[in-house]
Parts: sequence; structure tokens; C-alpha cells
Amino acid sequence: MARKDTPLRRLKYRLLSHLPGARGLEYSRKLRRLLSPEAKAQFGAALAGARGKVCIDLGANMGIYTRQMAEAGARVYAFEPDPWTAAKLRQNLVGLDNVTVIEAAAATREGTMSLYRHPGFDDDPEFASLSSSTVAEKLNVDTDTAISVRAVDFPAFLAGLDADIAVIKMDIEGGEVALLEALLDHPVLSRIGAIFVETHENRVPALAARTRALRRRTAAMTRPVINMNWI
Repeated sequence: MARKDTPLRRLKYRLLSHLPGARGLEYSRKLRRLLSPEAKAQFGAALAGARGKVCIDLGANMGIYTRQMAEAGARVYAFEPDPWTAAKLRQNLVGLDNVTVIEAAAATREGTMSLYRHPGFDDDPEFASLSSSTVAEKLNVDTDTAISVRAVDFPAFLAGLDADIAVIKMDIEGGEVALLEALLDHPVLSRIGAIFVETHENRVPALAARTRALRRRTAAMTRPVINMNWI
């Protein structure tokens, strides 16, 4: 049963999220779950103004949010680095002429990267595809069966677009930290309306401090609005 969202519960989870180690990370996750409905509502509101602009789905997976972006009338770029998942994504988006699937990882430089899959990928690739990551330290990936994937310099990709970016959804299984750090220092940031980020410090504890620093840095931003409570 889902925990009831109350101001007191939010305060409790916010305070307990500062506990050291696994306990603090677990309360951080609980807090994000409470705040996630607000993030989804804010996402819908941002899409309402996306017609004729660009939307980007980073970690598109099967395309649920890619489709929402496309149906809002935006020109959509869906990034999905895993070749198995990208093939399924293309199948799911047949008929949406305003979507371009980019079979690559969004990164801070061009080249190739190792992609690490969940240990159960061969048994249930659709479920396991949700965990694929370019971060070897992620707790639920198998580093012995990595595949090589293309990497795109994402800040440079954005800078090369000929339209403003209404919405970016970023769910890239630990890669969000380095990418956000790069974007916050890039001039293209002023052309983005909103960024919705799922963070993964529970699965990559080494990223916890950098994630907290990003939350502090982005909390008061208005251009773009950056919501880091996507789940």
C-alpha cells in the first residue's frame, strides 16, 4: 500500500534522507516517490506548450513518454542506446512521423561507451532493459557482459538544434549526474524549458553526494525548471 502523502511525512523523509549510508538513500527514495505525482503533473503542463518545439526523451525504453511528447505536437528525439530496446522502441512508434529514434547514449562527448545490462537480461529482456546503464558501479548490472554502444555529445547535439527545447525527460540509470553537471555549465541551457530527471543514487551510492549537490544547485532555477523527482 502506498504511503499517504502529508506535509509531516514529507518533512520526516526529507530529514531522514540526510542519514548516512543506505538508510539515508532509502528515505531519499521514499521522498521522491511522494513527490513523483507532482513531477508527472508538471511534465504534462510543460507538454501543453510543446507544440512546434523540440522534446527529448533520454532513456526512452519502450516509448511511453516519447509517445506523449509526440502527441503533444512536438518534434521528438528519443535516445535509447541498447540495440534490443531501440528495435522495440521503433516498433512501438511506427506511424509517428515526428519522432526520430537515436540509438545512442546521451553523454558529454562523442565516441563509444560500455553499456551494462541487468544479469537477467537474457531471460526477460523487456523488464531487464529498464536497468541498462553506462555506469559500471550500478548495483544491478552485470559488468562481465558489457556491450559497446555509440555515445553522442548531448550538449553539442542540443546546441545544433534549430528550435527551442520544450521538455527533456532524463532517465539514464546513473548517467544523469555527469550529463546534468555538463548541461548546467553550457550556454544551451537557456534554450531549454523544463528538465525532468530520475536520479539513481540508490543503485549507485557513489553518486549520492553529487546528486545532492545538483539538487541544491537546481532547486531555485526557473529557466529551465529542473525537477529531479521523476520516478
